[in-house]
Amino acid sequence: MTSLYPFNRILLATEFTEFDAGAERIAFAMAKHCAVPLRVVVPIGSNPEYEAEAPELSLREDQLVAEEVASLRGRAKTAGVELDVHVRHGMEAHREIVEEASAVGADLIVIRRRGKQSFLAKLLVGEMVSKVIRDAHCSVLTVPRNAEFWQHGILASAGDTPIAQDIAKLAAGIAAVCDLPLTIVSIAENQAHRARTESINASYVALASALIKRVQGRVCDGDPAMQTISVARESAADLIVIGRQRYHQIPFMRGNTSIMQKIIGANDVSTLVIPS
Repeated sequence: MTSLYPFNRILLATEFTEFDAGAERIAFAMAKHCAVPLRVVVPIGSNPEYEAEAPELSLREDQLVAEEVASLRGRAKTAGVELDVHVRHGMEAHREIVEEASAVGADLIVIRRRGKQSFLAKLLVGEMVSKVIRDAHCSVLTVPRNAEFWQHGILASAGDTPIAQDIAKLAAGIAAVCDLPLTIVSIAENQAHRARTESINASYVALASALIKRVQGRVCDGDPAMQTISVARESAADLIVIGRQRYHQIPFMRGNTSIMQKIIGANDVSTLVIPS
């Protein structure tokens, strides 16, 4: 494992649904690629009143989870990955995931992008996942269920923000370890700001060039989310690196859709969110 890779304590969060398959697959690939053990958290909904009224159902649920854990361990062994699995019971799944990440000092949470789509969440991440992104102190990798480990290119979206340099360096580190090209895109608010945006983008490219040779900069005008998505598709990127923006308490409400949510929700590739 090279020291350039930014993640050494990876936490996979899974509820063993069909939508978690991509996150599990990517987490296995990352752990094997970087030769690091993989910790897994399985959040289980807990309701004391329900458990007191129907203890046999609660016991059956624990048995089903144990079977799923055993199956996961089998898949990990086949993939050559060492697992450390922890089941956590609590009222809110996102809270158990975030607290587990904090307790073990995880520097990355790998999690599904969303479950089944609803009429309120056509292009957004799932509500539980959005709360993990909002509350986690570490980076969060959201993974669509059909996503594969990156093998074509990395895209970093870096604007004029305090964490933009961190985004550029982290994306360059991943690209260097995986021997992939990196594109750094910046969006000009308008023509008056384009010259400054081009200058800032060039500085990010220079920063990344210290770690990787195959890096290019792009400056676009227009809607930040749509331009980022467009460049990702043009460059065939299969990993997008972005910074975390402010999250609303009810992230799926109409009119509260952030740039970050649009980017995550409209892509079929993994998106890495860096905390501010």
